[in-house]
Amino acid sequence: MSRQHNRDHSTRYLLGTLSNEERERFEERYFSDDAEFEEIEIVEEELIDRYVRGELAASDAAQFEQTLARSARLRERVEFAKLFAAKLRTAESPARKASWWQRLFGFTDAGRGPQLALAFSSLLVLVAVTIVVMGWMQLRRQSQQLAAQQAVLDQRQRELERQAADLKSQMDQFARQGHPAPTETPLPQVPQEPAPQAGAAVVFLTLAPGATRSASGLSQVRIQPGTSDVQLTLNLRGATEYSSYSVTINSIDHGSVFSKSDLKPRATKLTLRVPAQRLPPGDYNLTLFGEPANESVDDYPFRVIK
Repeated sequence: MSRQHNRDHSTRYLLGTLSNEERERFEERYFSDDAEFEEIEIVEEELIDRYVRGELAASDAAQFEQTLARSARLRERVEFAKLFAAKLRTAESPARKASWWQRLFGFTDAGRGPQLALAFSSLLVLVAVTIVVMGWMQLRRQSQQLAAQQAVLDQRQRELERQAADLKSQMDQFARQGHPAPTETPLPQVPQEPAPQAGAAVVFLTLAPGATRSASGLSQVRIQPGTSDVQLTLNLRGATEYSSYSVTINSIDHGSVFSKSDLKPRATKLTLRVPAQRLPPGDYNLTLFGEPANESVDDYPFRVIK
């Protein structure tokens, strides 16, 4: 696409004579590229200058005035351009030939002091307006770029919605024809070993009296890092014969590791907690005593695994 064609297209965009479809394509193409966007700014400056000088065709001028009615920013720029052009016309009056800066600010020999102050004030106003306009243009450029990006995202969203609607239509068609809807093949599930008690603060173990001490029949409890206590539940034989009990836990390798007394039974069960740090890996035997006679009642062997 030639540079002149781009400028003509930009002029039509600024005049508002592009169709909605052409305007959307134009914004998506130009506002995503800073170099292309600078070209639009140049065309806008030239269009304002031609309008102020009366060089626009009548139809273009009428269309541009409709655009001005919708844009406060353009109206401000046109008013500024008119004031600047009026200054230049006044300075170029044939009444007196003066230097360029005198022509710009309308200096004369008489009353130069007030006019000089007015000139500097006008210059400061001009600089301030220029800075404001440049900052506004930068913000406008960023806003338009964000708008163009949002337009692209909206287009992608519409495309996804269209694809979803097509897929639903296909599935409905399969259902009407009596065919099963296509489904994704499920991935094979890898069986996982259950990991009870892993990472728990308290682990639980129920023991029966007189359990076998063989490796295959020994009750086991696994203590993971972070476990604070092991809760043991002892099944008692028949009705309880004692009002309270005491227990002693002995390790095959470390001797006595824990004892507790004044344990109250509930029905045919007795529950107690043992700190996990008292039970290193190994085989243990819990001996139950009836109080106050301190008579041995039953043994409960178990194994700790870590």
